[in-house]
Amino acid sequence: MAVTGRRPNGLVLAALVAALALLSAACGAASGEGSSPPGSPEGVVDGSSIAVAGDGAADSTSTVPSTTTSSTTTPPPLDPHAFDAADAALRQRVAEAGIAGGVLYVVRNGEVVHDQATGSVGHSTPLQVASSAKWLTASTIMTLVDEGRLSLDEPISRWLPAFAVDKPAVTTRQLLNHTSGVRDRPCLWSGGGTLAACVDEIAAGPLEFAPGSAFSYGNASFHVAGRLIEVITGMSFPAAFAQRIGTPLGMSATSWGGGSNPSPAAGATTTLDDYARFLDLMLHDGVFQGRRLLSSASVAELERDQVVGYDTSHDYSVGITKIPTYGLGLWRDQVDASDAAFVLSGNGGKGFYPWIDYSRQVYGVVAVQDDRGAEQAVPASRVVVDAAIAALGPT
Repeated sequence: MAVTGRRPNGLVLAALVAALALLSAACGAASGEGSSPPGSPEGVVDGSSIAVAGDGAADSTSTVPSTTTSSTTTPPPLDPHAFDAADAALRQRVAEAGIAGGVLYVVRNGEVVHDQATGSVGHSTPLQVASSAKWLTASTIMTLVDEGRLSLDEPISRWLPAFAVDKPAVTTRQLLNHTSGVRDRPCLWSGGGTLAACVDEIAAGPLEFAPGSAFSYGNASFHVAGRLIEVITGMSFPAAFAQRIGTPLGMSATSWGGGSNPSPAAGATTTLDDYARFLDLMLHDGVFQGRRLLSSASVAELERDQVVGYDTSHDYSVGITKIPTYGLGLWRDQVDASDAAFVLSGNGGKGFYPWIDYSRQVYGVVAVQDDRGAEQAVPASRVVVDAAIAALGPT
């Protein structure tokens, strides 16, 4: 199917769906199709997920809700063994990394189609998710844009005078798309002080390049973005995130380490269930359980190509992810001929890999915590994600 933006046209499936309607009714349960996300009355787990030695069903206490999908067609049922290769890839990924376990979780059109755990990691296991936090922080910024309290292209010196010396001026957009030139400083990881003091240290340090002149993936710019949130809201960064995103979504298990100096770039500890709620919000255009938290325009802005015209090929993180195009706080894994992203991810350096696939109306998570380093952790999880996408078949 030709993908023409974030919301694919499902009409090309209509004839196939009609022909397979009876088959779907007969086989849906066997494939996991039609089951509700864990926490619903049925609590069905994908029937193709056959336990093997050392594997277990995903945490039965999951509370990820089902959300009505915007799709107008029902996809064909999955083969009962569709995810066998993805499950094998997850088991291999966990074994080779020597980690406690992991979960592969996939929701299509509001229904769980696969939910398989290996080892001791489940839906409610707290995981450090590294740069998967950036998607959360960028979305929190966009709530301020929606309220008219912040413009992406206004100089941040309006709120943070320490940056007034930078010429040209640093903007919020540049912070979120890694083109600000702001350079990482030791205070990001010191575990002491305050976020405000650390941002002052960042402002006093040299820039890596003139703002807007290059792309360089890093963490300091999101530290600055977190401080912007504090100044504009009058709240701590964790409290502002909770008020605007976390609490409305029911992300009760999500926290930010660092005491008074949390890391908005990479400091979130969360669970599969919590992050899945955020993905549900994104897939449904900023609406969760009937409540709009982000405007459609803000969701589109997060996902738009924000690095057009920049050479990202030599960036260290691009070398790891193999993804040359970036939005605001998220990677644009797959794009169509018009540069519209249809697979997006918030993959982090510890291997936690949440993704959205608009062409299939899917969101999913590879939930692991792999402390070997991003160079190994990210590609290892990407193998599982690619296998899961392949299991869903062509669009």
